Amino acid sequence: MSKKHMAPSDGKPPVISIPAHSAKERYRQNLLLAEQLLSAYQQGDAEAVERFKENHPEGKQAGFAPTLQDARLLITGSGVRVRRLSLEKLKKEAKTLLKALKENQPEAVKRLLQHHPKGVSHGLNPVKLADAQCIIARENGLTSWAKLKQHFVLMQQAHEHIQHPHLTLDHTLKTLHIRCGTDIQVAIQDAGFIGDFMEVNNPFPQGRVPPFDSAEYFAKIRGDFIIQNYAADVPAEYADRIQYTSDEIYDIEQRLRALPQNYERIVLWFEHDPFDQLCFAYLLAHLVDCNLEQCKIELVQVDRFPGIKKFIGIGYLSQSPENLITLWQQRTNVSSEMMAFGARCWQAFTTDDPTELWMLSQGTSPLPLMQQAMLRMLKELPWTMNGLSLTEQLALEIIARDGPLDMARAFHFLNTESESMSFLGDIMFLSAMRPLWQSEVAALEVVSLNINAPPMLRQTVQITDTGRGLMMGQYNWLAICNPEHERWVGNIRISHGRKNWHWNPDKSKPEFGY
Repeated sequence: MSKKHMAPSDGKPPVISIPAHSAKERYRQNLLLAEQLLSAYQQGDAEAVERFKENHPEGKQAGFAPTLQDARLLITGSGVRVRRLSLEKLKKEAKTLLKALKENQPEAVKRLLQHHPKGVSHGLNPVKLADAQCIIARENGLTSWAKLKQHFVLMQQAHEHIQHPHLTLDHTLKTLHIRCGTDIQVAIQDAGFIGDFMEVNNPFPQGRVPPFDSAEYFAKIRGDFIIQNYAADVPAEYADRIQYTSDEIYDIEQRLRALPQNYERIVLWFEHDPFDQLCFAYLLAHLVDCNLEQCKIELVQVDRFPGIKKFIGIGYLSQSPENLITLWQQRTNVSSEMMAFGARCWQAFTTDDPTELWMLSQGTSPLPLMQQAMLRMLKELPWTMNGLSLTEQLALEIIARDGPLDMARAFHFLNTESESMSFLGDIMFLSAMRPLWQSEVAALEVVSLNINAPPMLRQTVQITDTGRGLMMGQYNWLAICNPEHERWVGNIRISHGRKNWHWNPDKSKPEFGY
C-alpha cells in the first residue's frame, strides 16, 4: 500500500461547544438505568447476571446479592469506557429518533432540547432526518453528522494501519512524545509509533507550586509534598521510588531546559482536565524559552471521544491502538501564541494572587481548554459560603446521598457523575478527604476501619451533622477545622483562622477575605 502522511492541522485545537449533562441529570439517568439492570438481574436475566459477574468485584462470589448502588457502579463505569460505534446502527437510530420527534415523544423532545443547536428556540418545524442526525452526532461529542462520518473514516484508516501498516505516523522525523503519565506508553508502541517517550507527571493540583526558576527549590518543595502526603498510600512496588521524587523532578527540569536536544518533533498528549492542562502549561513555560527553530511542536488534545458518554482521559482510549492513531491524525501545530499563553497561565498559577489566572480564564484565547481547566482549578479555592473547595463539596454531597461509603466508591461516583473535569488520582482524592474526618470538628466520621485493606478501602465514612451544616452554608470550614490544617492552590496558601483567597460563586471570581 502507498504511504500516507497525516500532517497536523494549523491554528487552534478544535473545541466543541456542546452542552454537557449536569451532574444531577447524569445521576438521574444512571439511577434509572441501574434500577432496570437490578430488576433484570433479580428476574434471572442471563445478560444482566453475566454483566455483574464480569464487571463487579464480588460478582462471582457465592451468595452475591447486588444492591441498587452496585448496579449504579456498573452503569457509571460503562459510561466512561469506549463503546464501539457502528455507523449503520447510528443511521437506523437517527431514523427511529426522527419518527419519535414527529410523534412528539417526551424523551425524543428532551434529546432535541438538550443537543440540537436550535432546539431551545423550537425552530424545527418540520423536523427532518438531518436534525435527528445532528442530535446523535452531538450526543457523541461531535458538532455535526458530517464530522461523525469523518470519525468513522479516520477509525477505518487506523484499523487498516494496524492490519497492514501504511500510515507514516511519527517515522518521518525524530520524535519525542511527552505525556503526564505512562498510560499510553505501551499503547503507542503497539500502534506503531517509534519515537521516544517522556513522562512529565507532577500532581500540580495539590500542594504548593512555586515558580521553577530555581530548579533545586522547586524540586524540593514538590518532592517533600508528594512524600509527606502520598508515600503512605502508594503501592508497595513504588514505595522505594517515591523517596527519590525530588531527584526525579530535578532531573525532569534539566531535561526540559535542554530541549529540543536532537529531536525534530515534540508531540504533547493531553486531555482537558486541570491535572493535564497544568502539566501542559508547565511544559509550554519551558518550551517558550527553548530554541525550537529546527523542531516542530505538535499537540494531541482531546476533551471527548465518540462512543464515550463521559470522557475522563486519553488513558481510557489506550485499550485500542486505533483510538490513538485516530487522535494522532487530528493533531495540531502548537503556535507561538499558544506557547506564550500557556507560559502566562503557568506564571499566574505560581503566584500568591489568583487574579491574573482568573483574568486569563476569561474571554477568548488560543487555548480554550486550558482556560476552562484554570477556571476549574480556581474553584478549588475555599468557597465564600462554607470554606470548602469544590472537590470537598462534591464529595460531601456524594457521601450524604449514598453513604456510608468507602473512598473507592466515593471516588468512583465523583469521577463518573459529579465532577465535570475528573482530574484527581485516587491517592490525591484520599489526601483531600482525610482532613474532613481527622479534624476534631469533623465533616465526616469513620464508621468502619480495616487497616489491612488497600488505602481506598480502609475507611468507610458517613457525613456528620457538621458536614450537613457545611453543605447548607451554616459553618465555615476554615473557622472550625484543626488549626494546623493547611493546603495550597498553586502558590496560594490556605489555612485556618486567617484571611484567605476564596472563590465567590455568585460573582464567579476569586476574592480575598475571611
